[in-house]
Amino acid sequence: MNITVVGAGYVGLSNALLLSKNHKVIILDIDNKKINQLNNKISPIIDNTVEEYILNENYNFEATLDKNYA
Repeated sequence: MNITVVGAGYVGLSNALLLSKNHKVIILDIDNKKINQLNNKISPIIDNTVEEYILNENYNFEATLDKNYA
């Protein structure tokens, strides 16, 4: 299943990571810095668990600014 999560803050990113364990997830946000960080496996939020998951787990997600693509 393909899922789009809007917002890469604490709630959106946490949900996106959980969903991306079993589904393809596209994270849509308006902050270019967050998008670049996520696509480079860097957490845009300060949370040890999120940082660990992004670096060490194999999640199926990508981040974009393009709402039509998402």
